Amino acid sequence: MFIDYQKAALIIVDVQNDFCPAYTSGGKSNPEGALAVAGGGEVCAPLNAVAKDFAGRKGKVIATQDWHPWKHASFASAYPDGKVGDFIALGSVQSQILWIDHCVQGSHGARFHDDLDLDPADLIIRKGANPLLDSYSAFFENDRQTTTGLDGYLKAFSISTVFLGGLATDYCVFYSAMDALRLRYKTYIFTDAVRGVDYPSGSVEQALDAMEVAGVGMIKTSDILRR
Repeated sequence: MFIDYQKAALIIVDVQNDFCPAYTSGGKSNPEGALAVAGGGEVCAPLNAVAKDFAGRKGKVIATQDWHPWKHASFASAYPDGKVGDFIALGSVQSQILWIDHCVQGSHGARFHDDLDLDPADLIIRKGANPLLDSYSAFFENDRQTTTGLDGYLKAFSISTVFLGGLATDYCVFYSAMDALRLRYKTYIFTDAVRGVDYPSGSVEQALDAMEVAGVGMIKTSDILRR
């Protein structure tokens, strides 16, 4: 496929310790993350390769980072009777799932995976920092109105096509891709560089199907790296 890299961006979504199983990098052991996604760390190698390719061809590379304050309103621990998996109304968001504490600002779990190469990154977007509002998408918080600033950044550089990979397929990658389409970007997912929570069961398959039906292109990193 032809890519005009000067009008394209790679968005690396939430490849953070709390979303990854235990791993060892550089002789250092890292414990399993609070919301570990099976195979989460496996996205690092293909994303590193494609990020290097984008940077070398003058494309933009953006990484997103969940950055929750302690006792964030989406954490079950913020409520006396809160249980992980419960749904609550949170401001204008009528169906907010409650999560275990994760990606707390400044914590080890909030750090990017040690094997993720951030040298090619032009920008890091921190999201979910509002204590009363969660943020799955790289573009909008969960009220679907408050922006992260990413759209304005991309438009400032005349970006028209975005490629996404990272964690997790059925939440932050899904919402980011659907918002990219809504904002009229041509949108692709690297299927070999995403992994999903699959909670509730079947949500990964549903998310992939929904993205494809909506018009998200499904490709592999090798489809562009082999050129």
